[in-house]
Amino acid sequence: MRAQRHRLVGWLGVVVFTTVFGLLPGVQAAPGDEETGSSVKMTLSDCIKKALDDHPAVQEVKWDVAIRQSDLQQAQAGYQPSAEFVNLFGVVNDAKGSLGGPRPVKTGGIGDLGPFTRIEGQIVYPLFTWGKLPNGVKAATKGVEQEIANVEQKKADAVREVKEFYYTLLYTKQVDALLSDVRDGFSKAVKTAEERLQDGKITQMDVLNLKVGYAGVAKEGEKLRNGIELTRSALLRAMGMSQATAFEPADAALSPQSAAIQPLDYYVQRLFANRPEWHRLRLGIQAKEAELAMATSDYFPTLFLAVPVRYGYAPGRSRQTNPFAFDDFNFTSAGPVLGLRWSLSFGETAAKVSRSQAELLKLRSQEKNAEASFPIEVKEAYLGVKETQERMTITADGRKAGRALVTLAAANFEMGIGEPQDVFLGLGNYTRATNDYYEAVKDYNIALAKLSFVVGEEVSELKY
Repeated sequence: MRAQRHRLVGWLGVVVFTTVFGLLPGVQAAPGDEETGSSVKMTLSDCIKKALDDHPAVQEVKWDVAIRQSDLQQAQAGYQPSAEFVNLFGVVNDAKGSLGGPRPVKTGGIGDLGPFTRIEGQIVYPLFTWGKLPNGVKAATKGVEQEIANVEQKKADAVREVKEFYYTLLYTKQVDALLSDVRDGFSKAVKTAEERLQDGKITQMDVLNLKVGYAGVAKEGEKLRNGIELTRSALLRAMGMSQATAFEPADAALSPQSAAIQPLDYYVQRLFANRPEWHRLRLGIQAKEAELAMATSDYFPTLFLAVPVRYGYAPGRSRQTNPFAFDDFNFTSAGPVLGLRWSLSFGETAAKVSRSQAELLKLRSQEKNAEASFPIEVKEAYLGVKETQERMTITADGRKAGRALVTLAAANFEMGIGEPQDVFLGLGNYTRATNDYYEAVKDYNIALAKLSFVVGEEVSELKY
């Protein structure tokens, strides 16, 4: 039984070894060499540029900027004079005569009706509002800037999202290519084993074990390809592209992203200058301070200049010249006046002020929390970069050692001085080391993406 197990290990080692290293004819040795036909190939920079323009979340928050800009226009309009007029048309019974003249008064009956028109209104210009207007404009202006910062925040989210999807897609495609090669190797091993079974050099148990190995590899391959398709779909969604797009990454293989890592303190200092989330919080506080001042101004009256305009005309009725005579149908009056508008709903005003104060204190608490927690986020991301960078270096050395080990084991086995299990174990160690290396590269690139996100600027040499 031990001899049979050694024969199986030897066959597996040689077949998989020759498959992975391209020694069998017609087998691809490196991922990314396959033809993609008419696929749309895009680099990471291209994907990021596309997402910055067309990411669904970015497109959505851009309309919030337009909404806040309309609020600003409305606040600025408060400085302009406002006017309101009412124009009435109707009929009234005719009347001739005057209270102060010699002519007798004559009032028409129901059959003597004539038209009349009346215009009443005023033009109002605010003179002094106790800061209500300037604070309203300031609050609206900061609101616009706050939404612009929110757009930048969504763009930063989109960039991080695209990076993670792109790096994960490259990683899974490489693993899939390796898995495909191993599956082909199992298939060839089964065919060769069935031929050797006729010669009596191996047993039926060896063939069955090979078939079980092939089934296990084939099963995992399908799961991995499903993961590739889901990652590709997520990346297309992040770029605002149709799911029917035949997309492929332009990079043939996953490689470490170039970056000159600075000391931790450098990134902490850059954080408060660049991070959109911090800018948005600060702008929100400034807007709320202006809103509080605007609400407080309601305690005081507003001084305004008004020009009332009144005009009425009824051709069937005599115009009265006596200043003490009231005529509701023939009159003309206009002239500037000063006025005060004062709302005495102090309870309602106090409630608005209390609400604004509470909202302001809440934002200041968020600011204090962010000021303490954001540097911790940067430190966590920085240590993640350092950890994955170290892991990447170690696994790169392990991959080189594994390659040398499996090459030596295979050569010794071919010359008859080595054990077959040495080849199998050597190849297994190399495969694990290679996968660990590429996983470390993916994690390192994603860690750089996270550090860029929490700092608010690109920390690598990636250009987009």
